[in-house]
Amino acid sequence: MSPEFEKLKSRLQKILKCEEKELFKLAKKIHFFSEPGFQEYKTSQLLIEYLSKNNFEIETNLAGLKTSFRAYSRVKSKSPAVGFLAEMDALPELGHACGHNLIAVSSAGAGVILRKAFPELKGSVEIFACPAEERGGGKIIMNRAGVFDHLDLAILVHPSDRTEIFKLSLALVEVELEFIGRSAHASACPEKGINALECAIQTFNLVSAFRSQLGPYARINGIIREGGTAPNIIPERARVEFWVRDLTLEQALNIAEMVVQAGKSSAKALGAKLKARINRKNAYAPFLPNRTAGKLLWEIFEKLGVIVEQGDEKAELGSTDLGNLSHRVPALHPTIKISSAPPHSPGFAVASAQMSSFEMMKKAILAMAILGYMVMTDEKLRKKMKKELKESRAK
Repeated sequence: MSPEFEKLKSRLQKILKCEEKELFKLAKKIHFFSEPGFQEYKTSQLLIEYLSKNNFEIETNLAGLKTSFRAYSRVKSKSPAVGFLAEMDALPELGHACGHNLIAVSSAGAGVILRKAFPELKGSVEIFACPAEERGGGKIIMNRAGVFDHLDLAILVHPSDRTEIFKLSLALVEVELEFIGRSAHASACPEKGINALECAIQTFNLVSAFRSQLGPYARINGIIREGGTAPNIIPERARVEFWVRDLTLEQALNIAEMVVQAGKSSAKALGAKLKARINRKNAYAPFLPNRTAGKLLWEIFEKLGVIVEQGDEKAELGSTDLGNLSHRVPALHPTIKISSAPPHSPGFAVASAQMSSFEMMKKAILAMAILGYMVMTDEKLRKKMKKELKESRAK
């Protein structure tokens, strides 16, 4: 370990030691609230209070989102600029089973210790409160409004059951189908009705029939949101929701169209009407990791004693609204192991409130702050990161 790195690490560690108790308390409070997407009011306010106390300026209601904000600390100039992304939303019923409470405090903590350790550091240290990652795409809405355009790096570290620097993600498109039939007595005169629920069921059957013909990364997952009011009434209305994924946004949109066609065929066969909506505007793009920054973070992790278990980048893929942003500015979305339980499970929800998990996130805080410092002080590095992004988009 070089003397320069050791000096940088020690300076940041000293500040982190002063902040860690408050950050853990903050993570526990956010875990307790477990607020769903676009409703992270208490979480957002807790973060604002912490960052304001540490002399960060606050801009709220970014892109019209009530729980979003940007906290920034600038010295001399708006650039260079590093943004730490604080995801906040919890999952329905499972709570913080994706560990967003830890993401929120680790991103806030990284920004605070970086600025406190280097109050003279030229440029802008920024923390972004990002609503509704799980569903709704807060970062997509913010990205479309140009909120992140000035950043040299956007980063978060996601708690997980494995530590990896590079992980791709699938594009995600939401499809909603509403079938309108005609109600009738299910026993006395069923022939007078048009069964909207049957349309929904037949749509699932058609989707299952063509699912096997799609590529290895295609995913179609659906639920019936509404399917009638009582067994003795022919359902006149049924609502279905599908999430469609694939390696590229174009492929995901093509599959979404196939799902709509399945709905149309089912409605036509049974005489029902169909209202279909493909949510193109807030579709999740696949994630594009900045490998220049990622390789540097990998070295930092190893120097901090974090074992990287890099696996197949295309294995066990999910989706993230950071994907859209990653095509606009250099971005990283590494994971760090806090538990053997898989994310989106009850066990992971429990783990995300434990001190042992926060101890791992402390290493993530330190790593992000070190990388942030390197990016803000190395113009050649920033140019290389942006050149890579430009070349990747051109492919």
